[in-house]
Amino acid sequence: MPSRKEGKKVLWPAYFDIHTKRSGGRRIPKNLAVENPKIEDIARAVKTLGIEYEVEYEPRYPSKWWKETGRVLVKTPMKKEELLKKVAEIIKNNRSD
Repeated sequence: MPSRKEGKKVLWPAYFDIHTKRSGGRRIPKNLAVENPKIEDIARAVKTLGIEYEVEYEPRYPSKWWKETGRVLVKTPMKKEELLKKVAEIIKNNRSD
Protein backbone atom coordinates (compact mmCIF):
# COMPACT_ATOMS: atom_id res chain seq x y z
CA MET A 1 0.00 0.00 0.00
CA PRO A 2 1.42 3.40 -0.89
CA SER A 3 2.20 5.64 2.04
CA ARG A 4 1.18 9.27 2.32
CA LYS A 5 4.87 10.16 2.51
CA GLU A 6 5.26 9.01 -1.08
CA GLY A 7 2.67 11.62 -2.06
CA LYS A 8 0.55 9.09 -3.94
CA LYS A 9 -3.21 9.16 -3.88
CA VAL A 10 -5.25 6.04 -4.56
CA LEU A 11 -8.16 6.23 -6.99
CA TRP A 12 -10.57 3.29 -6.93
CA PRO A 13 -13.33 2.80 -9.53
CA ALA A 14 -15.89 2.71 -6.68
CA TYR A 15 -15.21 6.43 -6.09
CA PHE A 16 -16.78 7.20 -9.48
CA ASP A 17 -19.56 4.56 -9.71
CA ILE A 18 -23.12 5.91 -9.83
CA HIS A 19 -24.44 2.62 -8.37
CA THR A 20 -22.24 2.88 -5.27
CA LYS A 21 -23.75 4.78 -2.35
CA ARG A 22 -21.71 7.44 -0.57
CA SER A 23 -21.64 5.13 2.46
CA GLY A 24 -20.34 2.35 0.18
CA GLY A 25 -17.37 4.32 -1.11
CA ARG A 26 -18.50 6.79 -3.79
CA ARG A 27 -16.53 10.01 -3.25
CA ILE A 28 -18.05 12.31 -5.86
CA PRO A 29 -21.53 13.78 -6.38
CA LYS A 30 -23.99 11.63 -8.33
CA ASN A 31 -24.17 14.19 -11.14
CA LEU A 32 -20.47 13.48 -11.89
CA ALA A 33 -20.65 9.70 -11.37
CA VAL A 34 -20.79 7.20 -14.24
CA GLU A 35 -21.99 3.66 -14.66
CA ASN A 36 -19.40 0.90 -14.26
CA PRO A 37 -16.16 2.97 -14.39
CA LYS A 38 -12.98 1.08 -15.31
CA ILE A 39 -9.44 1.78 -14.19
CA GLU A 40 -8.60 2.46 -17.83
CA ASP A 41 -11.12 5.34 -17.75
CA ILE A 42 -9.48 6.73 -14.63
CA ALA A 43 -5.97 6.33 -16.05
CA ARG A 44 -6.96 8.07 -19.29
CA ALA A 45 -8.45 10.99 -17.32
CA VAL A 46 -5.36 11.33 -15.14
CA LYS A 47 -3.15 11.22 -18.23
CA THR A 48 -5.26 14.01 -19.76
CA LEU A 49 -4.48 16.12 -16.68
CA GLY A 50 -0.76 15.51 -17.25
CA ILE A 51 -0.25 13.92 -13.84
CA GLU A 52 2.18 11.11 -13.07
CA TYR A 53 0.31 7.86 -12.37
CA GLU A 54 0.65 4.08 -12.08
CA VAL A 55 -2.03 1.44 -12.72
CA GLU A 56 -2.32 -1.65 -10.52
CA TYR A 57 -4.72 -4.29 -11.83
CA GLU A 58 -4.74 -6.81 -8.95
CA PRO A 59 -5.80 -4.81 -5.86
CA ARG A 60 -9.37 -5.08 -4.64
CA TYR A 61 -11.41 -2.31 -3.07
CA PRO A 62 -11.52 -3.22 0.64
CA SER A 63 -15.32 -3.16 1.04
CA LYS A 64 -15.75 -5.21 -2.17
CA TRP A 65 -12.82 -7.58 -1.69
CA TRP A 66 -14.37 -10.28 -3.89
CA LYS A 67 -14.21 -8.07 -7.02
CA GLU A 68 -10.87 -7.49 -8.71
CA THR A 69 -11.22 -3.83 -9.56
CA GLY A 70 -7.68 -2.51 -9.64
CA ARG A 71 -6.64 0.99 -8.70
CA VAL A 72 -4.73 3.98 -10.02
CA LEU A 73 -1.95 5.55 -7.96
CA VAL A 74 -1.49 9.25 -8.64
CA LYS A 75 1.44 11.42 -7.60
CA THR A 76 0.29 15.01 -7.25
CA PRO A 77 0.30 17.76 -4.64
CA MET A 78 -3.36 18.45 -5.53
CA LYS A 79 -5.95 17.81 -2.81
CA LYS A 80 -7.69 14.49 -3.27
CA GLU A 81 -11.22 15.90 -3.48
CA GLU A 82 -10.16 18.38 -6.16
CA LEU A 83 -8.40 15.59 -8.09
CA LEU A 84 -11.47 13.33 -7.84
CA LYS A 85 -13.79 16.00 -9.24
CA LYS A 86 -11.47 16.81 -12.15
CA VAL A 87 -11.05 13.13 -13.02
CA ALA A 88 -14.81 12.54 -12.72
CA GLU A 89 -15.58 15.45 -15.06
CA ILE A 90 -13.19 14.10 -17.69
CA ILE A 91 -14.60 10.58 -17.43
CA LYS A 92 -18.17 11.91 -17.69
CA ASN A 93 -17.30 14.06 -20.72
CA ASN A 94 -15.58 11.13 -22.44
CA ARG A 95 -18.65 8.96 -21.82
CA SER A 96 -21.03 11.50 -23.35
CA ASP A 97 -19.14 11.53 -26.69
